[in-house]
Amino acid sequence: MWLMRSMGERLLASVDRLQRAFHGSPPAFRRGAAMLVDAFIVVESFAVVLIVRVSGTPDSDEFWPYFWPFALFSALAFVLLLNESGVYRSILRYTGIYQGVQVLSATAIAAGGLFLAVFCVGPDGFGIMPKNPVPISVPLVGSVLAYVQLVAVRLYPRVFYELSLREVGRRTRVVVVGTGEPGVALAGHIWRTSAAETQVVGFVSEARAEVGRQIEGASVLGVVEDLEEVISQHGVDQVIIAMPHASREQMDWIWRTSTRASVTVKVMPDLGEFLSEGTIKLRELQIEDLLGREPVDIDLDALSSYVNGKRVLVTGAAGSIGSELSRQISRLGPAQLVLLDRDESGLYYLNSELRREDFYDAETSVGDVTNPERVSFVFEKFRPQLVFHAAAYKHVPMMELQAAECITNNVFGTLNVARAAGAYGASKFVNVSTDKAVHPVNVMGATKRLAEMIVKNLAAEYPETVYASVRFGNVLGSRGSVVPTFRQQIEAGGPVTVTHPDMIRYFMTIPEAVSLILQAGAMAEGYGTYVLEMGRPVAITDLARKMIEIMGAPNIKIKFVGLRPGEKLKEELSEEDEQRTETAHQMVFRLTSENMTPPDGSDLSELLDPMISHARNQEAGESLALLHRAVPNYTTNGPETHEINLNYPPRGWQA
Repeated sequence: MWLMRSMGERLLASVDRLQRAFHGSPPAFRRGAAMLVDAFIVVESFAVVLIVRVSGTPDSDEFWPYFWPFALFSALAFVLLLNESGVYRSILRYTGIYQGVQVLSATAIAAGGLFLAVFCVGPDGFGIMPKNPVPISVPLVGSVLAYVQLVAVRLYPRVFYELSLREVGRRTRVVVVGTGEPGVALAGHIWRTSAAETQVVGFVSEARAEVGRQIEGASVLGVVEDLEEVISQHGVDQVIIAMPHASREQMDWIWRTSTRASVTVKVMPDLGEFLSEGTIKLRELQIEDLLGREPVDIDLDALSSYVNGKRVLVTGAAGSIGSELSRQISRLGPAQLVLLDRDESGLYYLNSELRREDFYDAETSVGDVTNPERVSFVFEKFRPQLVFHAAAYKHVPMMELQAAECITNNVFGTLNVARAAGAYGASKFVNVSTDKAVHPVNVMGATKRLAEMIVKNLAAEYPETVYASVRFGNVLGSRGSVVPTFRQQIEAGGPVTVTHPDMIRYFMTIPEAVSLILQAGAMAEGYGTYVLEMGRPVAITDLARKMIEIMGAPNIKIKFVGLRPGEKLKEELSEEDEQRTETAHQMVFRLTSENMTPPDGSDLSELLDPMISHARNQEAGESLALLHRAVPNYTTNGPETHEINLNYPPRGWQA
């Protein structure tokens, strides 16, 4: 037994050396050698068929003088057609279905041509020869035999390559979760590009009926619920999730099961990225994957007709929401996309990114929305038809300390852009709002609520422009949000600071939120405040614990530091008097509210001018007093604002 194994290993080593020498030779030599082998296979196949066909017949000797010219002509035809199909440019060890189709197409054309040639020169055709040069079945049956051998000789290097890998050493044993297109593409990609380091030991499916099937040479070993057993039985080192529509529960189950088994988890990115770039870059599991929800269905036809061929302006384009708005709008075929922001570096990087994605119709405009002359210049120059206003301050505790600047930017900036949209004849203006505008207890929330009120007032002043506000909760991954903050704290060794054990928030990914903002804008007809369905709320303490687990830092502590100025334990998306009605999209709702006027009966325009004037003159106290008068339900003395971390804010700070 030992002797047989030793001889087998030596044979494999010898063949491997020959293959390496062949692959190391010049391309012209390799191509010429492949052509000669193919020509020999064709001649041999036709000869075998002829021998079987005429063996024992009285006229068998009459065919052979004609056979050799026919065989050489056939070999030449096959080689030329194979070359034209591109099969000689393929790497043999990666031969797959595509190469088999290339050989099949060349064989089919050659077989048809040779059959017609034999038929036409014979007595049943044009009668050029008194009898057919070879039996008429030879080109057809011979081509089938040739095809089998042509494919087999190309599969051999791939099979040998796979067998030889077993002698290399232990590879990373991978289970792919998902048997759809992404999973199959991933397994094939691993086989072709990294089989020396990685072995796909099998698949895990969502459907019990698929268990036992073979995919890309690997078996479906079980369903998602069987993952723990699959990992244990097959010595799995890594689990790769290739299920783009996996639910939060499935992702959480896969992650927890893999973590208990000390197995790493990777996630396959979007299949479209692989199809366009030809490579798969696996990424680490992120907290966004575990907080995800069922995928949002977007009416792409409605969005395309809404944006396609239009001139579009995005303010705050370099920010988290503004940049994603710009990306998604660029894919919908706008005639021109104007990017406005005061962050010139952010604009430069965004424009460079759009150009890398082959979008060249973007115009960058560095400017501040609080500068009415600059805003008017941008509208005069570009005449946008659609306006998405995402420029705003959003950091709640920071804005408590910078009230005058927050009012200037969030109120005056919105007024400038929204008024210009109406004055210059834009067809739609969409104001990006926030859940902090509901029962506001902080300056940022109050300014965003006032921005909604301004938008509603301007809708009456400029009836030709459709005005709308879109309100939603926290987005995962935006600058300054809780997820990147927790990530930085964990990477720094902790502690992770949570303001209150009972704090909960609604979360949505940035791309998902932006898609729904576009959807709400597309369906807006006349003024409306729209709210996005944010799903189930998430306890911030649970979020912190989960991130600590994902990042593999179990010793990191959580520290409760108390509510900061302006923070609430629970955010809301609508107030009691706001009536919520369904729209054509199940995740977008329209709010109707009468509570959009100053509570003391004052005229909004009479409060805005002095408020903005005081804010621009850095008179925070006076502008805040007017903000309180203008915004319904704005209070800073609610029970939730009493618990303040004594180390925050800085000494000497005044409300």
